[in-house]
Amino acid sequence: MIDIDVLQLDLNEQISLIKSKHLSAGELFSEQLALIDIVNPNINAFIAVNSNDNTEMIGNTLSKKSFAGVSIAIKDNIDVLGFNSTAGLETRRNVIAKQDAFVIDRLRKAGATFSGKLNMHEGALGASNQNLHYGNCYNPHDLSLSPGGSSGGSGAAVASCMSALALGTDTMGSVRIPASYCGVFGLKPSRGALSNRGTVVCSRTMDTIGPIARSARDLTTALNIMAGYDLEDAQSKAVNFSQQLPANPILLVPDNLEALGIEADVIADFDKNIEVFKALGCQIKYFSIADYDFGAARRAGLIICEAEMRVEHAKDWEAHLEQFSPYLQRLLSYIDRKSPMDVIRSERVLDEATVRVRQLLAQGDFILMPTTPQRAFAFEDGAPANQADLTSLANQAGAAAISTRTPLA
Repeated sequence: MIDIDVLQLDLNEQISLIKSKHLSAGELFSEQLALIDIVNPNINAFIAVNSNDNTEMIGNTLSKKSFAGVSIAIKDNIDVLGFNSTAGLETRRNVIAKQDAFVIDRLRKAGATFSGKLNMHEGALGASNQNLHYGNCYNPHDLSLSPGGSSGGSGAAVASCMSALALGTDTMGSVRIPASYCGVFGLKPSRGALSNRGTVVCSRTMDTIGPIARSARDLTTALNIMAGYDLEDAQSKAVNFSQQLPANPILLVPDNLEALGIEADVIADFDKNIEVFKALGCQIKYFSIADYDFGAARRAGLIICEAEMRVEHAKDWEAHLEQFSPYLQRLLSYIDRKSPMDVIRSERVLDEATVRVRQLLAQGDFILMPTTPQRAFAFEDGAPANQADLTSLANQAGAAAISTRTPLA
């Protein structure tokens, strides 16, 4: 019988149980696999599951390490030795990782094991996690709704308790959007804080690996293990993390959320949550962002991704075009109608975003906005065009960002 009370715990609580010998990592792993067998056929978050019986190895060799042998799940564009790395593409169905990605190696050395690979939007370029090749992933709260993209499998796996922690990648919001739609926590670290080596590229400049979890402290636990300078990754940076928050942080809030296309019920809940932050001692300072063209930034981000992906998948595009879905063919063909100057202009939008965020953070400590302008949408309705407008600002500026579940006042 599955102990759902244990599977609902966050990662830190599960690790604590193992280290206190109230539970073994092998027992927890068996419980997770049993739940995956029952739940995953309906949600389709996992597209590959670790079926190896490593219970004895977990119990004997890893329980004293930081992760204590706890198994986590990985988006299928991040290399895990022995698993396929499909990136949601038919062309990569049989591509097996020959070594771990940089962050996977760090997690493995910290005692983590890996329960499987997770569904994602094809090529990591999409908002719904509808996938022609590996099947759609569904929101565990309502199977008629999207879990978000492109790390939909990661959000769904954590929300359904099949994994306490999952990794995704975030290019224009692809960790935070699924976290928001699935009601869990998601972190996009600052650019270069985590090495992307060992991932399938969507955009070199905007991609960031990030964790999805059931608590904010789990995000910190994962970040502390994964972060580190990688000599072999040109985008990697040696980042010094501050351990201290301001005593009374200033939160910068847009003064007209409706003008940003945010739906009324989202604004109503956001306003209630502002009261929670005030009760925690935060100061609220309103600012105007009416002159920032989120639509232009969205289009620029897509052009960069389309150009980068045509380079990343050039051989397959040339030899196996028919294996790309009509959806992705249409997106990646768009760049053929653009010039090198268009790509350079789009890259300059990233500079504009960086300057804008710097200007704002000179006035306060954090920017506080809704993660998405709307709640999870029905598959039949299609992805809203502005879904990633608010999240993409952090990617383009290279800033860290988190999607959190703040309890309503």
